[in-house]
Amino acid sequence: MPPSGHLIIQVYDGVILVKITKDRVLEAAVISAISAELMGLLDRHPNPSIVLDMADVAYLSSAMIGKLIALYKAVIAHKGRLAIGGVRESLVPLFKITQIDRLIKFYPEARAAIMQFKKTA
Repeated sequence: MPPSGHLIIQVYDGVILVKITKDRVLEAAVISAISAELMGLLDRHPNPSIVLDMADVAYLSSAMIGKLIALYKAVIAHKGRLAIGGVRESLVPLFKITQIDRLIKFYPEARAAIMQFKKTA
């Protein structure tokens, strides 16, 4: 699948950093493209350690929350790890209400998640 243009993907010592570059993740087509690209990482990286950098995301739909939960389940099925970093304060209530913060570890910034994954590799 060709890149969506909504993500920047880099690998640091086995940790996959995925930066979501879109500030509004609301439209179905954008959500579908991001989700497909994220799921595609699982085919290319066995036992993935994925950090989602959401620092640029200002608005997020509940549909994207569902895709993040599906990604989490797929990562676990591949015996991998998933963390989210850099979530804006305005989005924290959304993650708490949906209780996704009970599934996925959140970090103040993506770099902290990368460092934690490197320590526990």
